[in-house]
Formats: sequence, C-alpha cells, structure tokens
Amino acid sequence: MNLFEWRQASFIEHKDSIHAFRNYLAGIWQNRARYLEGDDAPSEEEIQEEKIQQQRFFDFTFDGKISARNYVGVVQFEGIRIEVYPKIFKGEEIENKTQWQLNLLFWLSYCRKIRFPFSFADVSKMQFDDFLELLIYIFANYTSEILANQPFQAYQTVEEELPFLKGSLSFDIYTKHNLSTGNWQHFYCTHQPFEYDNQFNRIVKYVTRRLLGLSGNYPNQERLSEILFLLDEVSDFPCTASDCDQVKLNPLYEDHKHILALCRLFLSNQVMDMESDDSKNFCFLVPMEYVFEEFLFGFISNHWPQLNIRSQSTDYLATNKSRDVFQIRNDMYIKEKLIIDTKYKIRHPGNDGKEGVSQNDLYQMVSYAIRRNCKEVLLIYPLCNKDSSPAQFDIPSKMYSVPIKIHIHDLDITFQDIRSAIETIKERITHINYLFNE
Repeated sequence: MNLFEWRQASFIEHKDSIHAFRNYLAGIWQNRARYLEGDDAPSEEEIQEEKIQQQRFFDFTFDGKISARNYVGVVQFEGIRIEVYPKIFKGEEIENKTQWQLNLLFWLSYCRKIRFPFSFADVSKMQFDDFLELLIYIFANYTSEILANQPFQAYQTVEEELPFLKGSLSFDIYTKHNLSTGNWQHFYCTHQPFEYDNQFNRIVKYVTRRLLGLSGNYPNQERLSEILFLLDEVSDFPCTASDCDQVKLNPLYEDHKHILALCRLFLSNQVMDMESDDSKNFCFLVPMEYVFEEFLFGFISNHWPQLNIRSQSTDYLATNKSRDVFQIRNDMYIKEKLIIDTKYKIRHPGNDGKEGVSQNDLYQMVSYAIRRNCKEVLLIYPLCNKDSSPAQFDIPSKMYSVPIKIHIHDLDITFQDIRSAIETIKERITHINYLFNE
C-alpha cells in the first residue's frame, strides 16, 4: 500500500489484523528515536510531544480507512506493508520509488541526529523497490568496507579469577571470596587486554545477523555474510540500543562512529522488531517537520559556513517577577541579520492578501523579530503548489526607523539527478535572500 502524507486509503482487507497492527505501532511509538534530543533544553512544544502516549504515525477510521500523518518511510507488520511518501511529491504523475528514496536519504544525510554514511554514487546505481533493502545496503556496503580496511580492536575490561596477579587486584572481592574462604593463592583481578572480541564488534555482529534474516536481496546477503566472516572470532551476544551508548570510540576510529550510529538506529526499534529474533516486522518512519527543518539548517551551515548560522536559538519573550516566561525558539538565526523559520505546510495563496500564511505564524514571526531586534525574517515553506510565488509583509513600527520585513518563500528541496543535487538546491537557496549571494 502506498500513501502520501495526510492521505487516506482503504484498510478493509486487513481488518482482521488491525488490532495487532495498532499494538505494534504503539510499541514502536513508545520506543521511537527522540529526534529532538540534544544539548539544548527541550522547548515547551517538545515537552508536550514527549507526553503523547498514543501512536501518531497513522489514524484509523470507523469505516475501515487508514490515514497517514506526517511520518514518512515504510512499515511492515506480518502481511501489512505501507510506504508513506512526502507530500511534496504529490504532484508527480508517475510513482518513482527510487526518486523519493534518494531524496529522503539525501535530506537525512544533513540531519545532525540521524547519520547516514553512504556514497550517493553507489546508491544511485541501485534500484531498490524495497526501502528496507536500501537501508541494509547502506549498512552492509559501508561496514564491510571499513572493517576490511581497519579492523576494530579496543581495550576490553575483564574481571576474572587467576592464579597470578594481572592488572589490578579487586581487593574487596578478593577479601570476601578468596581470603575468607582460604583460597588466598588465587587472585580476583581486573585488567584490560587489547581485544578484537569487544563490545563494538559484538554489536555489529548482532545487527548483521538480524539484518541477514530480514534481507531477501542476494547482493545484500553476500555483503552481510562478508561482515560475519570478518567477525567470526567475535562472541555472539544479543545487544540493545543502550549497549551502543556504552561504546567509546577514540578519534582514530572516526569512520566507525557512523557504523555505531547505524547500529543504534536499527536497534532502537525504529527498524527491526526487537521482540523476536526471527521477526520479519520492521519500521522506518521519520517526522517530515524535523527532516525539513534539519535538512535546511545542515545544508546552509555546510555550504555557507561564513554566515555562522545558529539552530534552535532559544530565548523568552517576557519576564514575570524575575522569571523568564513565553519561550521562543527560532529554527535558524543569523545574528542581527536574519531570522529563518521553516513551516512544513502547503501554502495556498488566496485573494485576501495573506498569501496563504496563517495569522498565528505571522504573529510568531513578529514576536521573534522584536525580541531579537532583527528587522529581516525569512519564512520558508516546501514547494508543493507550483502557482505560489514569493511574498513580503512590511510591519510598520514606531519602535524602529524601518518596517520589519517578513519574506515568504516556497523552496523546492527535491531533485531528479543525485549527481547535481547539491548545486541544484544551492542555486535555489541563493534566490531567497541576498545573504546567500555574499
């Protein structure tokens, strides 16, 4: 089943499985990746989002229909398989899975909290009807290449009883279990041998085995088998996403951090069903509001570093009895020059002069401008409506000598050819504000 965001389709044929499917989605929701985690304190909206307990991937109606929300990607549960496409592809006359897959992966590659180390040249040559197989290909191709060229060895903490002293003596355990029992000639030691059989390799081996069970693509299976061959001497242990957080990699293994990030993604229940080792269920759904905002920030900060753009700049509008109240958080901010905010909405300009911008959004931008003492605001929407055109609102104020200018632009972040994607999107961005031409 294929759906666009916020579109409905009949779900009658799966009516017998709907209860189990909804329970599966609820479990995924509870364990979903917290995309908004980071060094910054969470906003009031993010705190409220965290409190939502009911899954928000899909809505189900009483008349047997399913409606996609704002999460895009793919989910499979038993005989149910649903791919959700970004709504900005809705105008495409011919469904092209490869196109939306490459676009999504390209956007995700600029997102700070979701790392996808892959070669666009390699991926663009592969024709995957299955999005999961594409994700497996990325992992298998990258991991096999890195481990073959740079096997990972690390100091592994080992605690064991030995007939000789090695490393440091665990004095408390030695006193309790050896001296007090008359077994004084054996020592309970803690030491750190330089091991190939370490936690990092155990995690990679476990994820590889799980993906090998999910994959039905022969080239992917071959690559995964190569990884298992390289890790043949590594112990088999079940691993979880929290185990990834315990692994510390030094700068010599910078490439291995990407492998660990991919393992964390798979183990976080975002892709693999962790309830059973032989489960064929999987889910990869990401919120497009997050992707749209994070892609633009990552792309601009990467290709216009001289602007020193800041992301998620937090402040407060007011104080009350020395307490900060009414939190604001700009999506992007170029100090004293430009406030940038993204709205993942379809803008429909009408005849009322409001250009399809909601009144609340305009109030929000004016508040940002006043609080930041910044006269230029850029409001960016995804290009979905080919008839929309740039607009500008001038906000007169006696506090300032010039009006506050709020610029409205629809930006097309899609591409047809991955090889020219960067230059294509850079060219479009240069037209939305003069700062990108300096």
